[in-house]
Amino acid sequence: MSASMSTPAPAAPPALVEAERLRREFRMPKGQDPVVAANDVSFRIAAGEVLGLVGESGSGKSTIARMLVGLERADAGSLRIAGADRFAPARGQAARLARARQAQMVFQDPYGSLDRRLSVQQALVAAMRLHGVADREGARRRAGELLDRVRLTEQQGSLRPHQLSGGQRQRVAIARALAVSPTLLVLDEAVSALDVSVQAQILELVDEIRREAGIAVLFVSHDLAVVDEIADRVLVLYRGDVVEEGPAAAVFRAPEHPYTRLLVSSVPGPGWDPHEVIARRREFDAAR
Repeated sequence: MSASMSTPAPAAPPALVEAERLRREFRMPKGQDPVVAANDVSFRIAAGEVLGLVGESGSGKSTIARMLVGLERADAGSLRIAGADRFAPARGQAARLARARQAQMVFQDPYGSLDRRLSVQQALVAAMRLHGVADREGARRRAGELLDRVRLTEQQGSLRPHQLSGGQRQRVAIARALAVSPTLLVLDEAVSALDVSVQAQILELVDEIRREAGIAVLFVSHDLAVVDEIADRVLVLYRGDVVEEGPAAAVFRAPEHPYTRLLVSSVPGPGWDPHEVIARRREFDAAR
């Protein structure tokens, strides 16, 4: 090969999640305009990649997250996970369970999503048995492996949710999501209720899981510092519209859209200047 010939750039990894022009609007009382929570939102997430979804309350973040796991319908658009059409009718229980296994969600409040009557191990076994991914003995063995994976002890596995700390409950929620070997893991404000040290532990755990398991991750948060820590790429939402997207480092350190600049300037930290926030708000209002 001649010295003048360049080596081709490596091909981008194939996308596990492909969302095209997702739209969702909510009807309001008579006389009021509908609220558009997602307006032609498109994105890709590759294996082992974390896509951050940021924006103020009401920007549409949670609506998009819920569409991905089937808790919210889309008015228009398409969604494929590992090539499977998520919006095609699921015929029969087996198809519905297979669809549920594909995309698992970890909520902000794990206590509300865990069965308070079951111990941690029982909850993990029940999830695997429901989805038919293991027999009873295999599910018990896998539950022990999952506890170890999320750094919980066998003793903690015998406890019920109310006997665990908030961080431990979030680890249980992650373990339960992983129990069915999902393609996509959606975390909706999953660390916002935790203190900083526990946040760091959960973020480290999620980072390990996505690298080792090769799953796609959608990380939804209003906390830009947390998203900057974990995400490879970022989508910035404003009232259902994607106003900016790109590598996390570029979006947060050299934002191009006035709204993104407003969000970044609003994060308190060393040298934080409230006057800059006011100026950014005026800039954004003028751009609108």
